[in-house]
Amino acid sequence: MDIWIGEATALGQGYGTTMMRLALTRCFADPQVTAILIDPLSSNTRAHRFYERLGFTFLAYRQFGPNHCSVYGLDRAAWAIAPRHESQPL
Repeated sequence: MDIWIGEATALGQGYGTTMMRLALTRCFADPQVTAILIDPLSSNTRAHRFYERLGFTFLAYRQFGPNHCSVYGLDRAAWAIAPRHESQPL
């Protein structure tokens, strides 16, 4: 899964949190989906913290072409217990 919020002025506004919660809910609504993988750039520590707050766990470092990435995963069981209170920002 890849996300792009847009301009830097859109960061920190809660758009990513809302979008990811909706996307994850939709993905896990399909019983065939058992896990979701994401691969932010290894240098993007802000993204790492964001995904960890959503319940993702670090799995491995990988290189995709010229990009050094950190692969994170979220399985159905972790999603079921992850906090999803819309009124609480991540």
